[in-house]
This record gives sequence, C-alpha cells and structure tokens, in this order.
Amino acid sequence: MKALRITYFFLLLCTVLTACTEYHDFERRLSVADTLMNEQPDSAYRMLCAMNEEAERLPEALQMRHLLLRSNAQNKAYVNFTSDSIGNVLVNYYSQHGTSNEQMLVHYIKGCAYRDMQDQPAALRCYNDAVAAADTSLANCNYDQLSIIYGQIATIFDNRAMPGNALEAYKMAERYAWKAKDTINVLTIWSNKSNALINKGEIKEALRIKEAAAEGFFRMGYPLYAALTLGPCIKWYARNKEFDKAKAAMNNYEALSGYFFDNGNIKPGREDYYHIKGTYYLEKGELDSAEHYFQKLQTEGRTVNDRYLASWGLSQLYKKIGLSDSVAKYAFLNSVQNDSIYNEQTAQNLQNAQALYNYARHQENALRKELETQTTQLRLYKWIAGSIIFAALLMPFIIFLCKQNREKQHELTLATQENDQLHTQIQENTETIEGLNQLVDTNNQKMLLLNEQIAEKSHLIEELNRIINKNAADMQQNQQLKESVAILQAQVETHKQEIQQLKSAHKQGRLQDEPAIASLMHVAKRKPERPNAAQWHNIIALVESYYPGMLTLKQQFGISHAEYRLCILLKAGIELADIIYIEDTYHANITTMRRRMLKKLGKEGGAKEFDHFIASL
Repeated sequence: MKALRITYFFLLLCTVLTACTEYHDFERRLSVADTLMNEQPDSAYRMLCAMNEEAERLPEALQMRHLLLRSNAQNKAYVNFTSDSIGNVLVNYYSQHGTSNEQMLVHYIKGCAYRDMQDQPAALRCYNDAVAAADTSLANCNYDQLSIIYGQIATIFDNRAMPGNALEAYKMAERYAWKAKDTINVLTIWSNKSNALINKGEIKEALRIKEAAAEGFFRMGYPLYAALTLGPCIKWYARNKEFDKAKAAMNNYEALSGYFFDNGNIKPGREDYYHIKGTYYLEKGELDSAEHYFQKLQTEGRTVNDRYLASWGLSQLYKKIGLSDSVAKYAFLNSVQNDSIYNEQTAQNLQNAQALYNYARHQENALRKELETQTTQLRLYKWIAGSIIFAALLMPFIIFLCKQNREKQHELTLATQENDQLHTQIQENTETIEGLNQLVDTNNQKMLLLNEQIAEKSHLIEELNRIINKNAADMQQNQQLKESVAILQAQVETHKQEIQQLKSAHKQGRLQDEPAIASLMHVAKRKPERPNAAQWHNIIALVESYYPGMLTLKQQFGISHAEYRLCILLKAGIELADIIYIEDTYHANITTMRRRMLKKLGKEGGAKEFDHFIASL
C-alpha cells in the first residue's frame, strides 16, 4: 500500500509539472504573437489560428487571451469578421475580469465586427462603449488604441456626410495620438481630417493641412504616404491656378503611389484619377491633353460615377472650345449618369434607413438590458437595506455588552496596577531606609573631616578674596577699553562708507559729464530723437570702462541685450522717467524687467532691490 501511494504521488507530480510546462510554452507563444501584432499582423494571425485546438484544452483565462489576440490580429490583417459572436464572448468575459485597456479593446473589436457587417450604427455604439471603458487617468492607458477608435468614429461620421461630427472625432484622435507619441498616426489623422474639411467646403484650410501632413511624411521617410496625401490636392491646385504645385503633386502621385503600371496606365478601380488629371490640363489650357484623359476615363471607367465625371469634364471642355453640339451631347450623357447616381443614392438612402432601424433596435435592446440591470440592482439594494436595518437593531445590544466588558477589564487592570504599585513602593521604602542609615554614618565621618579642612583653609579663602577683588577691577577696566575700541571701529566704518559714497558720487559725476552720457540725459530731458546704435555702443563702452563689474553681469547671468541696456542706464544715473522715454516703453515693463533680472541673479526681492544691486557694482 505504501509503494502504491508513492507511485500515485509521483504520477500526480509529473502531471502537474507537465501542465505547468505546457501553460508556460503557450503563454510564451502568445507573447511572441503579441509582439508581431503591429509590424506583421498576417504572421501573428496565422500563428494564433494554428493554436486554436491547443487553446481549447487550457484554462478559461488563457483561452480568452488567445481569442482576444487572435481577433485583434484578424482585424489588423484586414480579415473581415462575419459575426459578432466572438465580440460578445470577449465583452462578456473581460467586462468581469479585464483591465480598462482590455475592456476598451474588446468593445472596439466588437465594433469592427459590426463595421465589417455594414451595421455602422451598431459599430458606432460599440466604439463609444470602448471610449467609455478607457481610463485616461492611468499611466499605462493605451492612448494609441484610443486614438484609433476615435479615428474609426470619425470615418463613420465622414461616410454619413456629417463633417462637423467627424472633425470633433478627429480632434480627439489627434489628441490621444500625441499622448501616445505616434507621429505617423498624427500625420495620417491630419490627412483624413482634411477630407472632412473639403466636404465642409473649407478648401483652403484642407489644403494647408494636407501640405503639412505630406511635409511630415517626407521628413520622416514615408514618401508613399506623402504622395497619397497630396493626390486629391491636384484638382484644387489647378482650380486655384497653382499649376507648379499641381504638377509636383501629380508627379509624386504617379511615381510613388504604386497605383500605376509601367506603361503609365492606372490600376483598375482607380480610373477616377483621369478626371483629376484632365481637370489639371483643362484649367491650364492644354485642351488636347484634357480631352485625352476625359475620353480615357469615358472608355476605361468602371463605375457610374466615372462615366459621370468623364461626361462632365468633356462638356466643360467643349464648352470652352465652343462646340455646341458636343456640349449638348455630353451634357445629355451627364444628365443620364446623374440619374443613375441618383438611383444609387436612393438605394444607399434605403440602406441608411435600414441601418437607422438596426440602430434603434440596438438601442431598444440596450435599454431592455439596462432595465434588467436596474431590477437586479434594486433587489441587491433591498437585501443590503434589510441587512443594515437588522445590524442597526442588533448594534445597541452588542455595544452595551462590549461596554460592560470594557469597564470590567478596565477595573481589573486598575486593581492589578494598584497592587503592583503597592509592592513596588514597600520594596523601595525598605531599600531607602537602609540607604539612609548608611548615609547618616558616612555623613558623620565627613563632618569631622570638613571641620578640620574649614579651619585650615579659612586663611586661604581670605587671600583668594583679596586677589579676586583686584582681578574684578582689572576686568572692568578691560571692558571699558573694549567698548571704546568698538566705538572707534564703528566710526571708521562710517568714514569708509562716506568716503566710498563720495568716490561713487564723484565717479557718477564724472560719468555723467562724459559727452555720451550728457547727450543721453539731454535726450531724456529735451525729448529729441532717441540714441542710435552707434551712440548706444559708445554709452555702453563708457559705462563699462568706469564700472568693469558690469561685464561680469553681462557674461555670467544670461542677461539679454535689452535688459543689459536697462542696467547701463541705471548705472549711469538716468532717472526712471527718462529711462521710460529713452527705451520707448512703459513703467510696468521696466519694473517687470528689473524683477526678472533679479531672479536670474539668484536673488529675492523686487525692482528696488535690483536697483540697489546695480548701484553696488
């Protein structure tokens, strides 16, 4: 039996160790896939799909993390979702167990599923839930993900021809992209934001933002993104007669976008570019080239909109040439294509109406769930209220018992302390009596010795008293001498300060007698033209020659030229009102400059303290 138990124990231990190893290897591979998520989403998605069967045998937490990473990789790899079931599973789990970043991500993934299913109102609701789940007060908040979510919200509004709402969403997307320090994302948001401005009719501002975004892409080494950003600007440049900008944007677009074959033809599905290029040549007056690209769009265009743009371009071209028959022909074709576009828009409006119905249905479901949640909460509140009432009724009795117990404990503690104090006091008294007896015997012996010593030293005391009296007289005389010396030193310091002031006044007078300073004071008093640069150079050099300490002020404390000039005027003895005229400024500005320079000097105080400092140099 003992051997059998040992065998079972070792089998159990091996099973546990194997499971731990398996979990650790699975988590390691999940981490590798998470690392690949942004740079190589296709590889991450394939790797995570290959782990599906293995994940089914693992605990729920690992299953959910695998499902979350796989769904995120699927979205980043542009593999469309066909159902919202996975999104619902993730939201239900991470709403209870996840961090705020994880909750934000699962609501976003669910919104992407509705986006792929063409249910934009439901997608918008999920994106708003994702924003609400984010906790921007946390240091580890995923601002990059939050920026992407706001970008998706802006796209929905843009598609709904709601540029005002789209611009508000782009504003939030840009804000969190800056917080995430993702400059590429910021530039991408600028590029998309400008499209909303074009839809709003603010063409000039849209072009300015697109140019700033393209410049940023070029500077950071992304010429492809720059070319795609400037592509839509070609038509607007041409209409504004900015043909050099239009030509440069057109060359970059054709060379860098990757949409063109070697023969110069654009790839299928992007033929509307021929309308942009034809518009450029039409505005420039090169009518043959404009006709070529409009006809090319008419022939190769695949959509009703392509044919509409071609007919419109040709009607404008022949109108400029003066061929009325051709104008009538293409105007008629343009009208026919416009009817087709109207039919498509009508169908789209029906889809929008269906989407609004779906959104109302989602809102109804959300309201029903909210009511169910409120009912559950009401039941919980009732249970809590009943518990509180029962506790409130029981609490006085419990408090009374606790009070009685505390009083008895307190009485017992006091009695024990008094007993201990009595024992301690008795022991101390006994020891004190024994000590006093010993002290009496010792004191008697000492008294005898002291009487003998007193008799021997009485004469010595009298001699010492005589010496002390003599020393006291000497000390009094020394104190009087010290006081006299201190008075003389104070007088010397006063004379030194007076001499220094006389020297400073003399030097100040000599400085003010100098022609440059006298001219400056004449400027201040008579208000003629203010000093020019050459005169200022002479004034500064003159004051520095009188007071070399001013050079230290300029070289060591980061004083600006304007501030140093103010110091020169103060040192030259120019009055404040005259300084205000010479510098052509206000009293408040002069005061502010003096306080600011005092801080640069590392000193505390205001303008007067700064004036004292300048005077002391």
